[in-house]
Amino acid sequence: MIEILQHISNYLNSLDWAYILTFIVIAYGLNHYRATDFFYEVFKIKIATRYRVFFIGLIYGIALYFIRGYQLKMIECLLQSFAFALVFHKLLLEKFLNRLFQTKPKE
Repeated sequence: MIEILQHISNYLNSLDWAYILTFIVIAYGLNHYRATDFFYEVFKIKIATRYRVFFIGLIYGIALYFIRGYQLKMIECLLQSFAFALVFHKLLLEKFLNRLFQTKPKE
């Protein structure tokens, strides 16, 4: 059991947490209804939220790769961080934020 926890700890420590947190904030902001309405007005294309999040993460990851001057060995870290961020955002954070900012139905 200790060995399993050690592997999980090593995995979590190897992730790029700055990328994960900023990606979640950017994706949350760009999926706001005003941003999606603006995107539709400009490009006349409606894209499902899951695809928008995927493209945002992909573009942001590529941008960070060049901005930070990563080497090829860091691509795996970014890809793992991207996958973790997608799962973390969808399974945990989105449920928490929906409950936190839940609007009560009008009676």
